[in-house]
Amino acid sequence: MNNTVQDTDSARLVLYAFVRSFFDSQPSKEKHEYWLMLLDALGSGTGSRPLDEALLALKTALSSSEVIDVQNEYYELFENPFSPNRIQPFSSWYKDGKIMGPSLVKLRQLLYNLNLGKEDSFRETEDHLVFLIDVIMHLIEESGRQDCENTGVQASILRNYLLPVIRGMEEKMGSLENFTVYKAVISVASAFLGLEECLFPSGDST
Repeated sequence: MNNTVQDTDSARLVLYAFVRSFFDSQPSKEKHEYWLMLLDALGSGTGSRPLDEALLALKTALSSSEVIDVQNEYYELFENPFSPNRIQPFSSWYKDGKIMGPSLVKLRQLLYNLNLGKEDSFRETEDHLVFLIDVIMHLIEESGRQDCENTGVQASILRNYLLPVIRGMEEKMGSLENFTVYKAVISVASAFLGLEECLFPSGDST
């Protein structure tokens, strides 16, 4: 792997981990500090105007929010079963109109062929946003974009699962009032995945 590819993949891993951290568990003081620290580090720009604008909006939202505010957003969006604002972080919800739809079966077959699976401690299905990011990060760490088969799998996970869930969540969030931080988070994720899609020729996904 040449240095340019290695640097690109390192930057990709940082941004995937950053997005993941907003969805893997309740926000905390430590997370809030980490988010602002990383956003400060990214202040010099990523080279993408849409992503830079989304990151700046997220920094502004986080800077003006207390930890409890972000925790309340997370609870209402992802944990409170009675919340009218609850959104689903599962790709099958947006692809099939229901959780555990046929696209999940297809994803499980793909993961089986790759000899990948989730740990018992992860209770959600494999099409959950967090697990999908874990898969992409594993593929990046394994061999980067020089391996054609690996590249095709990354493109497939991105286009067929990650993008549908992020764009579905973004559409749902657009109809909600408030939730300033998580609206900004999903805008960052959408801008970042738009860049990710440009890494792969359209024929790479299956």
